[in-house]
Amino acid sequence: MSVKMLRTMAAPLVLALVLAACGQHPGVHVEGDSLAGGTNGEVDDGMNGGSGQVDDDGMAIDGDGAEVDDDFDVDGDGDGGGTGDGGGDGGDGGNGGGGGGDADTSDDGGNGGGDGDAQQQGTQEPQGSDRTGVDDDTITVGVHAPVTGAAPLPSEAFNEAGDLYWNWVTEEKGESILGRDNVEVVFADDRYEPATARQVCRELGSRAFLVVGGGGTDQIQACGQLAAQTQVPYFSPGVTEAGLEGNPWYFAASMTYPQQGELLAEMVRDRFGDAKTGAVVTQTPNFDGAVQGWERGVQQHNVNYATTLRHPRGQSGWYADFANQLGDAGVEVVYVNTSPLDYIRFAQVASDQGHDFQFVGVGVTMGLNAVLDNGCDHVDGGLFFSPFPALESIDDMDPEFRQAADTYGVPATDLAMAIWGISKAQHELFRKYENTFGTDLTREDFRAVVESAGTVETGVFPPVNYSPDVDFGGQGVHILEADCSAGEYRNAGSM
Repeated sequence: MSVKMLRTMAAPLVLALVLAACGQHPGVHVEGDSLAGGTNGEVDDGMNGGSGQVDDDGMAIDGDGAEVDDDFDVDGDGDGGGTGDGGGDGGDGGNGGGGGGDADTSDDGGNGGGDGDAQQQGTQEPQGSDRTGVDDDTITVGVHAPVTGAAPLPSEAFNEAGDLYWNWVTEEKGESILGRDNVEVVFADDRYEPATARQVCRELGSRAFLVVGGGGTDQIQACGQLAAQTQVPYFSPGVTEAGLEGNPWYFAASMTYPQQGELLAEMVRDRFGDAKTGAVVTQTPNFDGAVQGWERGVQQHNVNYATTLRHPRGQSGWYADFANQLGDAGVEVVYVNTSPLDYIRFAQVASDQGHDFQFVGVGVTMGLNAVLDNGCDHVDGGLFFSPFPALESIDDMDPEFRQAADTYGVPATDLAMAIWGISKAQHELFRKYENTFGTDLTREDFRAVVESAGTVETGVFPPVNYSPDVDFGGQGVHILEADCSAGEYRNAGSM
């Protein structure tokens, strides 16, 4: 049977878990080429001191090809990000201690923290001085994700839902965020390239209080390592642990791939018993940990295992070969950790060759309903972990989501729900900060609060437990099951 052609992709697919995202709503700004290397779209490899490149092991390297030092610093001067009382040419920031005005700002201090005399006091005095991205009225958050490139995000949901949670809290509920009325989001396209991601993260870090990575393991790793150098708080969904372990400025908002891999093997054994199992994983050093965690779980839970197949990035000739190898080995259950596009194409080719695999995997990439828009019926019944629940469950978990969506005319999609959930987690961390230090917000003190935050619960995402001794504090997952008849994922439990 001939291979079916993919339908035109209605919504490009990739990981879509972000704090907030781009859009044209108040408080959400999309940055153009100025954050991606110039108007001609070329990447500036200089990047103000960093090459923006990665080596064959996925580690960031400098302009001479040497790996960037991963001896992470907490209290040093860093190499950017606006630390200190002035932050370049930003001035002293009024009485708030300055804290990193943009290099291009005037003498009024840019985002230097405003009038420190007006700050509400907490139980402790802030010790930090970096107030980049903070003024009397606004906290600025930077977000990067691929909107163009090899795996672009569906930008429509960001336009519609990027600031939904913050608007609901400040406008409808009348609450302030650390004494401020606005959370402003600055978004940059990282083009699904680690070098570009590192560059835009440097730019975002010079003007936003914290930076969030929206998708792409290699891009998140590159920006997480940069965050340690520039001392900018950096958050992302849990992906690789390589190059990020021990980084005091990096915080995973969900379980990492190695953590999920062990749990996934337990689920396979519980649900499918002695069914022969195999795996298909992209060949990249940053997925090595995912494979190791999975194979540890396979051994621990006595999964009837055949093989792990690694496919080259950016190629498609492996689809038929891998399908036949697994089919000939009698494999019934396949753990797939690839791009969504590769997953869909592989499932189609396997089906065309008569193989009816039960697909399973870690999250969050495959758990978006957009995967089903383009992959059904070949991916029907797939079971995937996710930090956010099935959309059908949200009314019981957080009824305010649909209330807010109705109030602001935003489609209540799974992606909007994911953005809502992670924004809610960020708000919980801001609350913890206010209880300790009041409303005078500094990067150094915020990092310390997050590191010792303990359990962070939102009612949407599984709890995360941050502590100085735990680098990756995700505590659980939702399980989603693809239902092609409904065109969406259904709730299949949790672990």
